[in-house]
Amino acid sequence: MRVLGLGFTSHGSAACLVEDGHVVAAVNLERLTRVKFALVTLPDYRVLVKSIRANTFGPNDNAPIANFYDVFPQLLEAVTGHRRIQDARIDLVVKTKDLIRPVRNNTGPFEEFVEYFDGVPIAFDVEHHLCHSYQAYLCSPFEDAAILTVDGLGERLERLGNQALSLTHADGRGNRVEVLTEVQHPSSIGEMYSDVTLHLGFGAEQEGNTMALAAFGTDTYHRTAREGAYELHDDGSFTLCPNESGDGLLHQDRMRAFTPKRERGTEFTQDQFDLAWAYQQFAEEILVHTASKLQEKTGQTRLAMAGGVALNCVANSEILKRTAFEDLYIMPNAGDRGLAAGCALYGYHVLLEGTERHPLRHDFLGPPNTDEQIVAALEKAEGIEHHRSDDIAAECARLVADGAIIGWVQGGAEFGPRALGHRSLIADPRSAETKKRLDTEVKRREWFRPYAPSALADHADEYFDMLGVDSPYMLLAVDTRPEVRDEVPAIVHVDGSARVQTVEQDVDPLYHRLISQFYELTGIPLVVDTSFNGYGEPMVETAEDAIAAMHQMGLDALAVGDHLIRPR
Repeated sequence: MRVLGLGFTSHGSAACLVEDGHVVAAVNLERLTRVKFALVTLPDYRVLVKSIRANTFGPNDNAPIANFYDVFPQLLEAVTGHRRIQDARIDLVVKTKDLIRPVRNNTGPFEEFVEYFDGVPIAFDVEHHLCHSYQAYLCSPFEDAAILTVDGLGERLERLGNQALSLTHADGRGNRVEVLTEVQHPSSIGEMYSDVTLHLGFGAEQEGNTMALAAFGTDTYHRTAREGAYELHDDGSFTLCPNESGDGLLHQDRMRAFTPKRERGTEFTQDQFDLAWAYQQFAEEILVHTASKLQEKTGQTRLAMAGGVALNCVANSEILKRTAFEDLYIMPNAGDRGLAAGCALYGYHVLLEGTERHPLRHDFLGPPNTDEQIVAALEKAEGIEHHRSDDIAAECARLVADGAIIGWVQGGAEFGPRALGHRSLIADPRSAETKKRLDTEVKRREWFRPYAPSALADHADEYFDMLGVDSPYMLLAVDTRPEVRDEVPAIVHVDGSARVQTVEQDVDPLYHRLISQFYELTGIPLVVDTSFNGYGEPMVETAEDAIAAMHQMGLDALAVGDHLIRPR
């Protein structure tokens, strides 16, 4: 059975194909259109979607909104090889009530949308947080697990009096999920974190900047701001407390009173560092509380997580440190674009009653570049020299050991937001100059954001306190061991942490070989790994994208498949 899952939320758009319980392909629309955070709706609903975005991210939000009928064939072709849904042998199409849903007094466009799928069974009303739960649990390797989904908010639900959810507790056993506890908006960790992110002068979807900035803060603001800002309840839920006038939340008023909203491009003040630190602490305290109560009520020692807040790798590590959970799985595309996988898995297991369960082994679910496509791109390209390498991993390891920054494009692209060795920039971790060059010349991004290491799984514990687990998706921030920090300064954040990816030979043998060859040359079993994209752009997808980015970013070399390319 083949199930197509679609995700068209205000945080991005994606498609995923599940075949007989296997997640076989998935792609984010932004990788195909080359427009970051590309959204999708129907032409008649475009104005409504802009209004929804403005309510969340402010009146200056300028999100790119695509016409479903223009871009869906691209999405479908990327995961099935076909551009018409009727040709793709799909048994069921599943999505949530997202940016494409019936609008009161104007249902005609939605009815036309439904007709587009004529002849193919559909389920277009699955609940957002339920799909997040299936996304987390059925992608995990756990036969049973507690499930925590946590984000900004889902859709408004009639069963809750038109209120939306922001967090759920669930128990996963076999191929079914039982929801235990729900938290309703406006009590929302995701929105609370988004509030401070916007106040610090960052844009929509830049919560990672706040997390990075928090490492430079102190507890000065937190000492006074925590009191009365939220309440923690015995069932694991929480409440963000309203302000005195009842027209907002207390934490928002205190934030605005503490320091003015930062204008983008201005220097940071210590107050702003302290504000970021406080909100990171808020998020960690609430998450550790809710996870602890979830563990108590389920008795599980394994936790599966999804939702945008699950991308907060610092808080994820605190859950392992401060609760009774012994193992943690975070779906690599934990946010709303990963809902495409949750929808497809829900459709297969629940709606079609499929019985085969196959945990996600890796995140390399995008369409790969064929050798024919690579050769065609090389023949079209200008200003390059290239050759086919007999050992591309060893040749690139030597370049990196000599100080080069290279692009590395192999196999299918990562579905999630972290580059994991398939659409990556690779560099030498042994010099602080590596970070400086990446910041100023290559990535051209903010100075306070750290770079991550990809480490051989067998050697990760020598450099990092891995908390007893692997970290294949770069979603845990762990302490770098003090005695080795001077050996790898390019990947150590100001607080001594690093967002580690552990690389297994049987999961990604080519990337493992590159790092192994670097280890043989240098004695260091890890490399700097950052996403292969320019500032404000999506990660590269194709060979053509990669060659153009190599020139734009001033890279020393580029590997696409077994072809080594240099600018001329």
